[in-house]
Amino acid sequence: MGEKGKGNWRRTVNRYAGLGSAILGMAIIMSSFLFLDNLFAWYATVIIGLLVVLGGFLYGAHPFLTSERRHFELRAEVDQFIGLVRRLNTAAMAAGSEEEFERVKTEMMASVERMAELAGKEV
Repeated sequence: MGEKGKGNWRRTVNRYAGLGSAILGMAIIMSSFLFLDNLFAWYATVIIGLLVVLGGFLYGAHPFLTSERRHFELRAEVDQFIGLVRRLNTAAMAAGSEEEFERVKTEMMASVERMAELAGKEV
């Protein structure tokens, strides 16, 4: 599971961004009642508050601070291996492509060896 000892600031931001933006946006909207004598300022603060709430909602749907990867080369090799799995399946389903099947299988074995070399190396 996750590491308990070391806190990750990205996870903390992702966890509290929606709540924080909702509270901040509502505080901005509620403070707009201080500007009742100036209609333009009232509209501006309400719109800004709604944009803050909307921004928090959109960040909750598509957070941009989620990349916690440290093993980039291993991830690239795994992505390449997935492509090899697709090629192997295509070769297995095609009639008369035994040599292609064996070639892809050999490439997969080499890819597994490269993954073993890259495992645990942070870049």
